[in-house]
Amino acid sequence: MKSLKQRLEELRKKHFRTSIYSRLLPYTKPFRLSMALVVVLSIVQSGIALLDPWPMKILVDNGLGGQVLPGWLKSFIPFLEPQNPTGVIVFAVLLGVALWLTGTLLSLVGEQLKAHINSRIVLRFKADLFNHMQRLSFSYHDQTSVGDSMYRLNSDTGFISTLVWGNFRHIFTALFMLVGVLWISLQLDWQLTLIALAAAPPLYLGVWYYGKRFKERSKRVKAMESEGQSVLQEVLSCLRVVKAFGQEEREQQRFEKKARTALRARLRLTLEQSIFNSGMQFVTQVDRSLILLIGGLHVLEGQLTLGGLLVILSYVGQIHKPLEKIGETLTDMQLSLASAERTLEVLDVQPDIQDKAGARSLPSVKGAVTFDNVSFGYSPEHLVLRQVSFKAQPGEVVAIVGPTGAGKTTITSLIARFYDPTTGRVLLDGHDLRDLAIRTLRDNIAIVSQESVLFTGTIRDNIAYGVSRRGPSAYMDSDDVLEGFDVSQEEIEAAARLANAHDFIMALPAGYDTQVGERGVRLSGGERQRVAIARAFIRNAPILILDEPTSSLDSRTELMILDALDRLMAGRTTFIVAHRLSTVRRADQIMVINKGRIRERGTHSQLLAKEGLYAEFYRIQTRGLRHGQTAGRPPAVVALHTNSTNGHGGREIDDELSTSNNRAMDGLERTEVELPA
Repeated sequence: MKSLKQRLEELRKKHFRTSIYSRLLPYTKPFRLSMALVVVLSIVQSGIALLDPWPMKILVDNGLGGQVLPGWLKSFIPFLEPQNPTGVIVFAVLLGVALWLTGTLLSLVGEQLKAHINSRIVLRFKADLFNHMQRLSFSYHDQTSVGDSMYRLNSDTGFISTLVWGNFRHIFTALFMLVGVLWISLQLDWQLTLIALAAAPPLYLGVWYYGKRFKERSKRVKAMESEGQSVLQEVLSCLRVVKAFGQEEREQQRFEKKARTALRARLRLTLEQSIFNSGMQFVTQVDRSLILLIGGLHVLEGQLTLGGLLVILSYVGQIHKPLEKIGETLTDMQLSLASAERTLEVLDVQPDIQDKAGARSLPSVKGAVTFDNVSFGYSPEHLVLRQVSFKAQPGEVVAIVGPTGAGKTTITSLIARFYDPTTGRVLLDGHDLRDLAIRTLRDNIAIVSQESVLFTGTIRDNIAYGVSRRGPSAYMDSDDVLEGFDVSQEEIEAAARLANAHDFIMALPAGYDTQVGERGVRLSGGERQRVAIARAFIRNAPILILDEPTSSLDSRTELMILDALDRLMAGRTTFIVAHRLSTVRRADQIMVINKGRIRERGTHSQLLAKEGLYAEFYRIQTRGLRHGQTAGRPPAVVALHTNSTNGHGGREIDDELSTSNNRAMDGLERTEVELPA
C-alpha cells in the first residue's frame, strides 16, 4: 500500500515534470519583469473581484432594508445616511460601475501584456526548434515526414507559454482568490463555507482519474493530425505529378481518409473533455443548490441577512470558480506536457553529423579528396558502398557512372559530409572530414544537382544564396554590396554571364528582380539550372559536385549548360555523377560503380579499350541513339519531333538518348556476368 507521501510525489511528478520545466524556463528570462507585472495586475483584479458582491449587499441591506451603514463607510462618505436611501442606492450602483470599469481596464492591460509575452516566448522556442531541425542529420529527416515536422513546429510549440508560466499564473491567482473568498465567507457563515468546500474532493478525484487519459489521447490525436498534414504537404509539393497522372481524386480520398480519422479522434477527445467538464460543473451546481437551501433557512431563522445571503451565494460561485480553474489547469498541464514531449523528442535527437571537440578550420583548401576503404549503409543491415578507395587530385575532374542504386550519389553525399562512413575515411587535403569543422567543409563545396531547387524570391536572391560566410566572391571588387548578402550586383551579373544566364535574365520584364515562384516554378528547367550554376560560380569553392546536371535538358540547352560547366569546372576538383557520356568524356578519371563497388576506373578511351562495363554501356547508349535516328523511334518521340516548332528540334534525340541511357545503366547489373573481365 502506497503511503500518502508516495502518492503526493507521484502526483507532483505527473503534473510538474522537473526535467521538462528546467529546460523550458530559460525561455521566460527576458520577460520576467513583464511577467511579474502581469501577476500583480492579476492579484489586483482578484482583489476587485472580491469586492464585487458588496455593492449589492449595500443596496439591499442599507438602501432598501434601512440598516445602518458600517462605521468606516460612514466616516469615509459622510452624506450616506439611512435616512437618505436614494443616496445609498445611487452610491451602491456607482460603486459597482466603478469596480467593473477598473477591473475591465486592468484586464485589457493584462491581456495585452500576456499576448506579448506568450507570442515572444513561443517565437523564441519555435525558432530554436527550427534551427535544431535544420541541423539534424539526413538520417533523421530520411525517417521523418515533412508534415510531421511541420506539425510539431507550428502546432505543438504553442504549448510552451501555457506550460512554463500560464498554468502557474492561473493556479497562483486561483489560490489567492480562494483564500480571500474563504476568509470573507467564514466571517459571514462558516457552515455554508464548509458546504461549498465539500465540492473540492470529487473535483480533484476527477482530475486525477482523467488527467493521464487525456494526455495519452491527446498525443495520439496530434500524431493523427500530423499524418493528415503530411498528405497535404506531399501533394502540394508534387502537384504537377498528381495532375499529370490525373490522381486528384485519389489524393482527395487519401487526405479525407486521414482527416476523417483524425477528426473522429479529436471529436471523441473533445466529447470526453466536455463530459468531464460538465461533470465537474454538475458537482458544483449541486453544491450551490444545497447552499441556497440552507442559506434560505438561515435567513428565515435570522442568522443571515438577505444581503448577506446574496454575498454568500456570490462568493460560493467564486469559491467554486477557483476550484474549477485549478482542476482545469491541472488537466491542461497534462495536455501541454503531451505537446512538450513531442517537441522535446526532436530537441533530444542529436545530429549524427556535428563538430567534434577540437574540430579544425582550414585557412585554405586545395581540393584533394581521398576515399580510404570506405563502406557505408543507410541502415546497418544494408551497405550501399563497399570498400571504396580512390583519390582525386586538386583540379581533377572525376566522373562517377553506374546503374541506378549503385551508390553514385552516396559518394557525393559522403564528400559533402551529409553522412559519415560506416567504416573507412574520407579525407580532404589529408584531413579526415570528421576532424574538420563542418562550416570549413561546406564553405569549400558547391553543388549543382539534377533538380535545381530555387527558393521563393528573386533571381538575384537565388544567385546570391551561394555566397558563403567567407565573404564576397572573387570575381568582382565593388563597394556596391547587395543588402542581406555580402555580394554586389556586379558580382551577381558576372556570375550569371559565366553561367550563360545573363541574357535570358535581362530578357525578362523585371530582370534580376523577377520572382521565380516556389521552387523556381516560373522558370524553365534550363533556366533554373543556369541560375543554379551561377549560384555555384558566386560561391567560388575549390570543390564542385555535379549530380546529373544535364539529364533532364534538351540538346540545345545542354550545350549551353555544358559550356557554362566547362568554365565552372576550371581549376576545381570536380565530381560528376552522370548517365550521359557527353558530360564525362573529358574527365581525368571515370569510375564505374556497380553494387557499391568500383568495377572499373580510367579515362574514356582507356575504358573503351578494356571492353568492360563502361564499353558495354557506351555501345548500348550509342546504339540507342542510332536506333532513334531510324524508323524504330517510339510513337511519343515521333510526335514530339513532328510537332516541334519552338526551335528545339534536337530535343527528341536527346530524350531518346536519355531513355536508352537509363535503360543501359540499369541493365549493367544484368549484363555484368556476360562481359569480359
